[in-house]
Amino acid sequence: MQELKAAREAKGLSLADIHEQTDTDRSAISILENVTNENPTIDALLRYAEVVGKRLQIQVVDSQ
Repeated sequence: MQELKAAREAKGLSLADIHEQTDTDRSAISILENVTNENPTIDALLRYAEVVGKRLQIQVVDSQ
């Protein structure tokens, strides 16, 4: 989430801007950005990434 927060800040977007464009509660966005042990939904991450001009990529790799 640090990468998405950095992208938001680089674009000059506020939490309110993300809220308006994703219909996600501002407090939920703040938690996404600042709490490391939360489990955000993929949908929330996808919407946030889209607003800041990023693409969410999930990758499955071998464990070894």
